[in-house]
Amino acid sequence: MRSPPGGAVPDDRPTAADRQRLTDLFRRHGDAIHAYVLHRLGGEDAEDLVAEVFVVAWQRLAEIKVGEERPWLFGVARRLVMQHRRHRADRAALQVRLLSETGSDDGPGSDPATTERAEVVAALAKLPEADREVLLLRYWYDLSGRESAKVLGCTTATFAVRLHRARRRFRRTYEDGSTASKALPASSLTASTRELP
Repeated sequence: MRSPPGGAVPDDRPTAADRQRLTDLFRRHGDAIHAYVLHRLGGEDAEDLVAEVFVVAWQRLAEIKVGEERPWLFGVARRLVMQHRRHRADRAALQVRLLSETGSDDGPGSDPATTERAEVVAALAKLPEADREVLLLRYWYDLSGRESAKVLGCTTATFAVRLHRARRRFRRTYEDGSTASKALPASSLTASTRELP
């Protein structure tokens, strides 16, 4: 990310403190929001959507509680991504992208870590979007359960239930498709998703 979306910021909040807060928000969270949007949409339209997130932040700056900026921004990004995706109807394209970016080589002598990573990505791609989103928020973007719940607009308890169910479905899908025919180690989901493009 290069710079905050200054050109799109309205002039109805001219105070230096507000401008500094927006700049600080962008510096601290802009890259994470960009990574999230890029992962959900691909390269097309990502920059524009990130700019929209920070325009919304500017317009609603007074509503963003100190200490809760990150989940608030992720929540806005998620809603904008969902709107965008409804217009593009690109769920199938995302699944194809996830599978095509694994760089897997299943031939003899292939790296076990690469094979495991490919299997994790393939299992994620087979899950419903809601399950994949829960797992990625928690394990890729490293949001806490409380932060993830805020992003999804649900209670922490509801998120915990969704995460438990998503993990169970992921484990079953992974084990069904694994060439190693073994259970997924607890750290594999986190480790494998962090290496994704």
